[in-house]
Amino acid sequence: MNLLENLDAYVPDPLIDAFEKWHDWSIKNPVESEAAMLGTSMFAWYAMPDCVKSSAVRFVGKSAILCGLGAYYYHLPDSDNKPKITLEECQKLWQDNLGHLKPATQVAIGVGGAAALLKVNSMIERYILHRGERRKQKGKFLPHVRQGLFLGALTGGVAYYLLRD
Repeated sequence: MNLLENLDAYVPDPLIDAFEKWHDWSIKNPVESEAAMLGTSMFAWYAMPDCVKSSAVRFVGKSAILCGLGAYYYHLPDSDNKPKITLEECQKLWQDNLGHLKPATQVAIGVGGAAALLKVNSMIERYILHRGERRKQKGKFLPHVRQGLFLGALTGGVAYYLLRD
């Protein structure tokens, strides 16, 4: 017997009901839903070191968070108030600003920009993790969870402020 054929037998009804209610609410309230998803994802991302000790398991957990956010955005109906840029518009923007440069220079700018963004992101992530570890060594209770609560609330609040009409 295939597990997916009889999934209802393995998932409790209250859990299915809760997910259906969340889905219905998120369709009716897209701004609040997106702010909540971003805030809780940020919290889970930065609180994880206090809850999961293995870095390999944290990698899997953080990958699951990213997959969950991707699934959330995939299932949302398109909204008219969100700015969207098509591939053609993006290519036109690139050509208007960098089209006069040689292709090798354009590639160097693109790769250099991506590398710089990844490096800055890595430095920030490392700082936040090590800050939590320093606080843990000083005997603070759940330092990563406390950081996660602050960053999650900040992210959710800023997202709500930017997304609301």
